[in-house]
Amino acid sequence: MIHRPLRISLVLLLASCSKAPREEPQGSAGAAAHRGALVARVGSVELHEDDVQRAMAREPGATPERFKSPEARREFVDGLVRFELLAQAAERAGLTKDPDAIHALQQIAVTKLVNQTLGATAAPESVTPADVEREYLARQAREFTLPPAVQVRHIRVSDPKLAERLAARAKRLAPTDDAGFVKLAAQSSEDTATRATGGDLGFIDETSRLSPALVGAALALKTPGEVSGPLAIDSTYEILRLVSRRAGAVSPLSSVEEPIRQGLYRERRRKALEDYIARLRRETKVELEDAK
Repeated sequence: MIHRPLRISLVLLLASCSKAPREEPQGSAGAAAHRGALVARVGSVELHEDDVQRAMAREPGATPERFKSPEARREFVDGLVRFELLAQAAERAGLTKDPDAIHALQQIAVTKLVNQTLGATAAPESVTPADVEREYLARQAREFTLPPAVQVRHIRVSDPKLAERLAARAKRLAPTDDAGFVKLAAQSSEDTATRATGGDLGFIDETSRLSPALVGAALALKTPGEVSGPLAIDSTYEILRLVSRRAGAVSPLSSVEEPIRQGLYRERRRKALEDYIARLRRETKVELEDAK
């Protein structure tokens, strides 16, 4: 089906394309002509070509080709007729005056008002390349710079003498013998979270939420295969082995330009909306009974 009116909420019934024609005098030939050719009558309501075109424009992903064939157009117009029948039934049932339906209609009206009022001030196009570059430079060091990091494995034990023996064994391993340290960690480490992965702590940088002493010792390792420890940290003893180092890097503007642009647009729109609401508050008397 091209048009599925049964899935449309009461608010859309209130805002249907037939609402405007109801308000026009039925005998006004000029008004009818202005709305294009007559397409259908549903009770006292006339649907004209303009109504059909507006309804097509509201369809998600609609294109002129979608309704080009006579069959597709007839199906779409039949959907508008079904929609209008339901709209008239809802009005006869008094549902157009239902508080929830009125509130939903107000939400649509508010959305239209905000879009019209903010206009070009908070449009996506208002964010210029210079705005994006300025924001990028302001946040580059904080958000778009990847700090140097090291990937390390570790063995954690609580016995200092055992830690000494394990550190000695780890240091005797060849720099390329990562599997040897993996086996040693799997057999001896008391850290159950990493023991199954050979003590892998992943990449650690200066922002890591590990013990500062452990982070400092890890970052001090220079050559893959280098072992440090045992280090007394929080009543336990750590033995660290460097797997690899990762140099710091800065994300280029081109890779973060669109997220920055969208963020600036959202913030600009939010600020414009808050300013508009503040002006409405100054112009309109507001009394909060709960605050008294």
